Amino acid sequence: MAAEVAEDYDRRQRNTAEARGDKVAEIVERGNRRIAELLGEENWLSLRRRMRGERTRFRDLLQPPNGLNADYEALNQQRRKNVQAYFDSLNVDEGQLRRIVAETKAAVLEATPTTQAEGGHAAWLHDAQGPTTAQQDAANAPLAWTAFRPPFPAFQHGFDPHNLGGFRVSRTVDIDRFAGLVSHQIMLDNNDADDFDNGWAVADAQIGFNFRAAATGVLEIFIEARCGLGRHELRVEDEFGTSDSSTTQENFLMAHVLHPNVTAPSFALMSRFNWVTDSTAVVAREFLTQGGAFTARLFSNGPVQLGQTVHIRAGTRSSDGSVTNDMEINSKSNFRWVINAVWVRTAQ
Repeated sequence: MAAEVAEDYDRRQRNTAEARGDKVAEIVERGNRRIAELLGEENWLSLRRRMRGERTRFRDLLQPPNGLNADYEALNQQRRKNVQAYFDSLNVDEGQLRRIVAETKAAVLEATPTTQAEGGHAAWLHDAQGPTTAQQDAANAPLAWTAFRPPFPAFQHGFDPHNLGGFRVSRTVDIDRFAGLVSHQIMLDNNDADDFDNGWAVADAQIGFNFRAAATGVLEIFIEARCGLGRHELRVEDEFGTSDSSTTQENFLMAHVLHPNVTAPSFALMSRFNWVTDSTAVVAREFLTQGGAFTARLFSNGPVQLGQTVHIRAGTRSSDGSVTNDMEINSKSNFRWVINAVWVRTAQ
């Protein structure tokens, strides 16, 4: 039953992602077409060639031996000035171009996927109201907590990448079910940005175990996890004056009860980074304390019957996305969690 539920969930996710991808591709194509019409087809192609030519020339200047002592910032600034001067010579209505960029970016962001922090609440461990005591459980046995700790008997990981334009989307994953480690990185890289490029990915890493319900009802899942790393990194390189970008990275603790009555996992948002800019920037943020203990209290969105044994997955999910117009993007999120314990019971 668990395998069938997991396959059905994966199939629904793939279908939804494909539909979103088609919609985003249509939005991007329409935006690019509007820009080409505004500039004129010949000017649009000429501007693309000039940008690529300046980018190639700039990189050639950094090669050894002369490039070893080159002033990167000065050469890069000159590259942008050359592109801007050529764009200015085209006498384009810059206000109209900016409107097209803003409208297309807004439509892309609306269409790209988001993970809702539904069915869960995150907290510092010392702020959280944890599982009830053994004495309280003994007085109400059907609702007693069952604790699961490393080593865990199973694991799972998933990756759903999408890209339009020059984006390269990749990830690394590291799971140790014997120690409770769930870890992954997501990389979104675009070093040859065109008018509108879009890349996004959803990745998850989870341990798994079986639970037998002592009563009928939704399951309450309490995750105790220690943060090994929670790092957001972003490099943005401006191409010329009308460029723009928006990048978001989100990380969750999650649990998925594989049962026909449960339609989706539950999530608790742990860390979120968003950067909207039309300027060059290099940013690194860590909002979670390395080594800090955190919890997530989660609930299945459907009930499990008395006496049924279900498979439960618990771990972490990251959802990253970026849309750019003529800006280089290098985005990386890196999250490592150690699942110390997962407590499960039928909710009161």
